[in-house]
Amino acid sequence: MKYIGNKARLLNFINSSLAKVCSLKNGVFCDIFSGTATVGRFFKEKNFKIISNDFMHYSFLQQYSLIKLNKIPTFEKLRVIKNINFERDLKLNYNNILLFLNNLKPKKGYFFNNYAPSGSAGRQYFTNENAQTIDSIRDTLQDWFLNKIINNSEYYLLISNLVNAADHVANISGTYGAYLKIWRPTALKKISLKETSIYNNNYNNLVYNENANKLIRKISGDIIYIDPPYNSRQYAPNFHVLESLSVWDKQQLKGKTGLRNYENQKSDFSLKNKCYEAMDDLINNAKFKYIMLSYNNEGLIPINQIYKILSNKGKLYQFDLNYRRFRTERDHKYRKYKSVDNKVVEHLFILKK
Repeated sequence: MKYIGNKARLLNFINSSLAKVCSLKNGVFCDIFSGTATVGRFFKEKNFKIISNDFMHYSFLQQYSLIKLNKIPTFEKLRVIKNINFERDLKLNYNNILLFLNNLKPKKGYFFNNYAPSGSAGRQYFTNENAQTIDSIRDTLQDWFLNKIINNSEYYLLISNLVNAADHVANISGTYGAYLKIWRPTALKKISLKETSIYNNNYNNLVYNENANKLIRKISGDIIYIDPPYNSRQYAPNFHVLESLSVWDKQQLKGKTGLRNYENQKSDFSLKNKCYEAMDDLINNAKFKYIMLSYNNEGLIPINQIYKILSNKGKLYQFDLNYRRFRTERDHKYRKYKSVDNKVVEHLFILKK
């Protein structure tokens, strides 16, 4: 998934930095701003029990699939549905369900009307064909779930497959803050749901869809990784299409880009007058032996203020890495200008309490 702040490229940096401070090889690891669940999944494979959280629902689906699940669900009740030939083998069963969904007859519904050029709103986030396929798949999954043909685990896994597939063919440059006026080559491809790779770490991993500052008061463990929003860009309006697809509440959308009502999903970490207080509250209430905080040099909270929050709570270590910032405007042959490939400094603070 294309995502602001994705730490996929920084996993080795995070892991090697932690190893210089902490000798733990297992225990409870919390990723409290999970996003795409990249960090949580990484440490899940390193034999940690994971607590994962994010207040965006599409992220919760990613967490459920990559963190919560330790095996592929059985989809037992789907076997009784006619016209679907499922194999007994669980992996083939999962694959055959995705094949069935990929080949559903397209329909003009909510997604088509709001996110396709021929829909009533005229937005160009997806081709007409892909939007109609998404409508058909999402309505089918909702029908299966409401009729108790699939359970929570099966429902969340299949929706996460759909969200990832939709994101792959979305006609955007990086976020859903705007759609492109010309078609990206990838956006013209047919949408196709792919299997999620499930990893079993033999723990009852926990996933949440809550405000981090509320959740922090209810959890504890060994290591917490804190990767909050750095700047004023709220995630809700930048990934609103994925949120609509995830929750499927069929809101009446507003404006040129079709924004949802996200009043209750604004992060204090993206508000200049609230970010310091939110960070201070989160750190002070973190009941973990080690606190890792990712923040960069362009964040709303000055680095000297980060030191103020972390000071006098234990031994503090700092590791820095220069890397390329997230860009929504990528260089490709259709653009008449070049984007600037600026570098930012990623600061990783590790507090040993």
